[in-house]
Amino acid sequence: MTARAGNGRGLQAPRATSRRRPKQARSIETYELILSTAQTVLVRDGYAAFNTISIAKEAAINVATIYQYFTDKQAILVAMFERLNEEREGVTSSMVDAMRAGVHWSDAIDAAISTVVEIRRRQPGIGTLRLAMRSDPSLAMLDRRFRQSNARIISTALVEVAGLDQSTADIVSRCALEAHASLLDMWLFDYDQQEERIVAETRLMVRSYLEHYFGKSKVKLARKPHSGAPSGRAR
Repeated sequence: MTARAGNGRGLQAPRATSRRRPKQARSIETYELILSTAQTVLVRDGYAAFNTISIAKEAAINVATIYQYFTDKQAILVAMFERLNEEREGVTSSMVDAMRAGVHWSDAIDAAISTVVEIRRRQPGIGTLRLAMRSDPSLAMLDRRFRQSNARIISTALVEVAGLDQSTADIVSRCALEAHASLLDMWLFDYDQQEERIVAETRLMVRSYLEHYFGKSKVKLARKPHSGAPSGRAR
């Protein structure tokens, strides 16, 4: 089974992240313990030493308990990454919603970058998780699919605000997103003592690049009605 991406290539559909979704309070607590412990083990030991036995030992639970929820270590990684991606897409959706509400595009983008930086500060294992996802071919495809999904949210604003055609908007949004992520990865892996400098350069790069498209536009983004709570999980 494949899913079609924006560039026309087929991508593998994501594997199931768990054997069953917990519903009872105790099961949810165990599920969350596994995921939080998995992040600790991944950051401390790296992907090469990341396995269910290490997670079980760190969490002080039986390894069989992990298999009640997850099929293998890859499934745990996918669950961790899906949760992160939901948070990132929430930030991106909130950025577009802000533009719809009349916030200037540059201010909306600055706010989104600030939120992403805060998420990375709060979750220091993000960089290690991203590397782990890219180290396995099947997981790398899922990572790529998530990034394409997030870029499509940005392309909505480029179509409606900047007046770009959909094809161009898809390419521009993906370029901006990939450059932004790569620069923040550089902060995590190479310049951890120069966070403010790297974040400032990231803002400058993203704004300068998108100014070429947003800055020339006379198109106004029509505000769309909302039902229920505003989109975005990163609050």
